Amino acid sequence: MKKRMLMMFLCFTIILSLVISGANAAESGSAYKGASSWAVPELDKASGYGLITERIKDNISTNITREEFAEIAVRFYEVYTGKRAEPGNAKFSDTSNPEILKAANLGLTSGIGDGKFGPNQLVTREQIATMLVRALKVVRPDADYSSAGSAKFTDDNLIEDWAREGVYYCAKSGIIKGIQNNDGTFRFDPDGNSSREVAVIVVTRAYEYFINEANKQEGGSSSGTQGDGARDDTAADEEDWNGDIIIFDEDFTPEQYIIREVDGASFIYLPYDSFRYVFRMPYVWLNTYPEGQVKDGVITFEWKNKEGETFRQVIMQVGSTTAYVNGVQVDIKAEPFVKEEETYIPVNLFIQLFEMKSQMFLGRLCFQTEEDFPRDILTGSWSSSHVNLFSRYKDIVSGVESMPSFYWFIALNEDGSYSLFIASSGGLFKDKMYFEKGKYKVIGNVIVYYDRYETLYEGKPLMLQYENRHMGDRLEFDFIEGYDAEEDKIKMRTSWYYRVND
Repeated sequence: MKKRMLMMFLCFTIILSLVISGANAAESGSAYKGASSWAVPELDKASGYGLITERIKDNISTNITREEFAEIAVRFYEVYTGKRAEPGNAKFSDTSNPEILKAANLGLTSGIGDGKFGPNQLVTREQIATMLVRALKVVRPDADYSSAGSAKFTDDNLIEDWAREGVYYCAKSGIIKGIQNNDGTFRFDPDGNSSREVAVIVVTRAYEYFINEANKQEGGSSSGTQGDGARDDTAADEEDWNGDIIIFDEDFTPEQYIIREVDGASFIYLPYDSFRYVFRMPYVWLNTYPEGQVKDGVITFEWKNKEGETFRQVIMQVGSTTAYVNGVQVDIKAEPFVKEEETYIPVNLFIQLFEMKSQMFLGRLCFQTEEDFPRDILTGSWSSSHVNLFSRYKDIVSGVESMPSFYWFIALNEDGSYSLFIASSGGLFKDKMYFEKGKYKVIGNVIVYYDRYETLYEGKPLMLQYENRHMGDRLEFDFIEGYDAEEDKIKMRTSWYYRVND
């Protein structure tokens, strides 16, 4: 189940690539034409792999035939193995297409009977699954193709016996997904047809899945090991994934979000109250959270500048896949819904609007801005008071120096380690001095702190409460809201912090 869900998330970016101009289709160079806007990112990827054939590239959104899918399956074999397929001695009375003959010679298809292939027939979903698994077995005969543990579809009785292995293996690995019923269960729709673009995307998923599997087995980069054999603490393989999703500086457990599948694609939903504190505008020098409201089923989010003017607006409707982005109508594929009086928002649209990338980190799936904040700027010491508190903490503990009301200091080192110091006194709380150390990683405009240890002094006089206590699997985050190069200060946690030159 973990593998299937991980593949679902890693492939989720095929869902949406909005064309803000409102066009319903997109063209990307000469590699393909007529694509649906939501399919463009994955088709660009497929084009880079060489998985788009000449026959389908000029109208890639129409339904795909058996001939066309056979050609893609052969292309998959040739791209993956680096070998040229041969036509062999296979023959069909209704086609002499050498690519179909290659598919037959590889054992990917045996036709429809009576010596015919049926090249112009639309390929069905169960035929796609079957041909694809046959291709996988040719390129990786030693792989495990068991479908044990895969949940049955509600229309299992409609799946032909010869197709069951392919259908359930593709479902288990996340290559082809089921279609969600109204009650939350899934059907496969074995006799349903598929568009060319969806077929290409499915083959691309299989290609990447097998590349990742091969890398893991061979100790490559996907295995989470470095060249010297030491485990990379920033990596995570499929078995490590714990189901958490990180969006900017918010970590959501599986109990805090909902996944729904629409037309075989995955959408992440957050409750409204959580959502409106997630999608913050980085580096814009203003209040970065959106203003939002839900009224009569209409959901509105507005991001404003410091003058109070709206520069980004999104309007959605409960139960509708139509949204308006700055007044332009777009199809978001998955509608907001209400469950137990809570409105749930599909976040894929906003991940696209904020131009976010996805990557695995310590077993979590992270969505962050495409460009990482520069490490050469971030590396160094930062303080809310222009003071290096580490050089003074012993005097504070001994009472020689008075306790500050509040100081915050952090050192971010080139080797990926960090040290944090916080001191506070007065008010309703006991005097406290808190130390933290660990490792950090910059993802987008967020600093993620992990493998953390903490030490606490408390009381008057200050007394050591505990020292170097490991904080388990908990992560902490700093959202980088801005950087002022002239004053060499950085804005995090809604406050400015100044570089300390030791």
